[in-house]
Amino acid sequence: MTLRSNRTNASENASNGSSLAANYQIPNSVLVTYLGRLPAGATAAQNTTVNLLAPSELYPLTRRTEVDIRLAKILRFGRSRLDVGADLYNLFNSSTVTSYQQTYVQSTGGDTWLQPTGILGPRLVRFNATLNF
Repeated sequence: MTLRSNRTNASENASNGSSLAANYQIPNSVLVTYLGRLPAGATAAQNTTVNLLAPSELYPLTRRTEVDIRLAKILRFGRSRLDVGADLYNLFNSSTVTSYQQTYVQSTGGDTWLQPTGILGPRLVRFNATLNF
């Protein structure tokens, strides 16, 4: 049996991509009024993305647990050998959210921010057999 988990601690400073973000896309034409200049290497027609949250501080991802199990048997017939097995992935059919919409769109009031964009894969069974002779 295999037990996988992904746990994020709220006190972590370094981010490995498992924390949430609020990526706000500011038009450079608006940003120039705050900075007094354009961002380095940017034009007035582009947008600049700014993360509104400090990494791993406010919204750490929840713990994710997936239980996988493998059942297998070796059968011998004289000089032949038959390996049969079944692999069951996501045994409890958990539908934990694995990714979220992380772009905060000002024009829509941020209504799509933090909407789930991915969930844990569904329960899956795989059967296998190998005959050695």
